[in-house]
Order: sequence, then C-alpha cells, then structure tokens
Amino acid sequence: MNKIISLLFSFLLLLSLSTGFAAQNDETYPDRFGRIFEQYLNTKDGLVHNRQDLAKAWAERLETSFRTTPDGIFHEDDIPDWHGLRGMLAHAAGEIVDAESIDDQRKALARLSNGLKDMIEQFGNPEETIYVLRCQYFGEDDLDAIWLHRTDRIANPYHGPENIDCGEVIGEL
Repeated sequence: MNKIISLLFSFLLLLSLSTGFAAQNDETYPDRFGRIFEQYLNTKDGLVHNRQDLAKAWAERLETSFRTTPDGIFHEDDIPDWHGLRGMLAHAAGEIVDAESIDDQRKALARLSNGLKDMIEQFGNPEETIYVLRCQYFGEDDLDAIWLHRTDRIANPYHGPENIDCGEVIGEL
C-alpha cells in the first residue's frame, strides 16, 4: 500500500512540475512585457518618491525578468535584435541595483527608459497607450531624459518630490 501511495505521490509531483513547465513555455510577448513594464513602473516610482531601496528591489526583479525572457516569445528573425537589446536592458537595471547613490540610479533609469522605449518600438506595445515623458533638466550638460508611464500625469523620477511636476509629454507608443 505504501508503495502505491509513493508512486501516486511521485506521479502527481511529476504532473505538477510538467504542468508548470508547460505553462512557462506558453508565455507570450504581451504576458512578459506586462510583467516587465509593471516592474519598470515600480522601479521608476521608487525614484519619484526618493526611495533608493524600492528602486533597487524592483530593479533586481526587472533585471531577472530581462535575463530570463524566453527567446520563444519573439519571432525567429527578431531573436538577434532581442539578444542585443536584452543585454543593454539587463545591464541598465543592474546599474540601478548596484548604484551607490540615488543620483546614479536616476542616471541608469535614463538608459533603461530609452532601452525600454526601443524595445516597444522594435517588438510592439501590447498595452493600450504608453506615454513618453521628458525631463529637460537632468544629467550632465542638461541632457534630456525620458521616462515611460501609462498616463500623461507628470511625476518626475529624476528630481523626486522636490520637482515632481517638471516635465512634459513628448509622445505616445
């Protein structure tokens, strides 16, 4: 009797593992993009609220999401482009994680935001509308920096609460 129960338990365990594996392989670009974009928004919002710790925690998740995105969600011809973009996006998220200061995190967010915009332009936007916003007064030599959001409401991640309304909508994706 114990042997039957043991075999039944093993079978159920194997079935649950294979079902989880199949579900993971059935992921689509919109599924993964939705998770990535949500993690990006949380990272950005950490910086909006001057929370270096929150930005770091969400950027860790984001870096993992980029590194573990399966090639199978992209068209075969797009995989080489994805590999190049994935490396840059994961690196920018990693820079937010490893940054010594919130200012360094904000500089990395500028690179991450531009890369994510490139990803959307290359592979599509499964969201309804994504707004591109710009901060004209961030970084060295007053270089423009963009960020992405689901609404056109300005909440500047480059200055924090001190200058939260600084910025403008420059486009939609």
